[in-house]
Amino acid sequence: MIITSVSPSKGKLFEVTLDDGQKLWLHADLLAEAALHTGDSLSAEDIARLRHRAAEHRAYEYGLYLLEKRGYSYRELYDKLMHAQNAEEEAVLTALEKLMRYGFLNDARYAEQLARHFVEGKKYGIRRAEYEMRHRGLSQTDIDDALAEFDDPVRISETLSELLHKKYARYLSDPDDRKAIEKVTAALVRRGFTYQQIRFAIEDYYASPEDEEEGD
Repeated sequence: MIITSVSPSKGKLFEVTLDDGQKLWLHADLLAEAALHTGDSLSAEDIARLRHRAAEHRAYEYGLYLLEKRGYSYRELYDKLMHAQNAEEEAVLTALEKLMRYGFLNDARYAEQLARHFVEGKKYGIRRAEYEMRHRGLSQTDIDDALAEFDDPVRISETLSELLHKKYARYLSDPDDRKAIEKVTAALVRRGFTYQQIRFAIEDYYASPEDEEEGD
């Protein structure tokens, strides 16, 4: 097939039109790399190769775009790219490998960021943090490694004390109000703390109450 025209399209894409009516949309870098010009002849193999390279480039660029907005695990980004228009698995896998090679995609690093976000930011217990991280496609190994520094009894006790004094104090004015204590316990279980951790924290709360302003 003969290239009948090469014209700018959207962004850095160029539209390459062939004499049989086929069209290729190639990034400027790929166009320059292939040194394509009007009048050049392309075989069916050339066209297939160019289409595949274009698909790889689309997947890579879209992956970069997504990673600029927030972190992703390999599994999350694979699913996202595969749901993109005209996605090809081989092209997506190649793009993911390239993103990992250049350090843009790193599950261990993402796991560390999520662990800090959920435990320090959201004040979740280890169980809830682990659930949220697994839900994002991370391996158990990466999750365990990232949460290891946070799975400390003293640290957990301090977090629970902060929650009790700042978020749940209005429910805990009466140590004999079992219904209120059960309500707080249920809320903290949903946050990922164990019953034992919560029981000790509530006992400490009543044993040494602090005059802190209640949270919302």
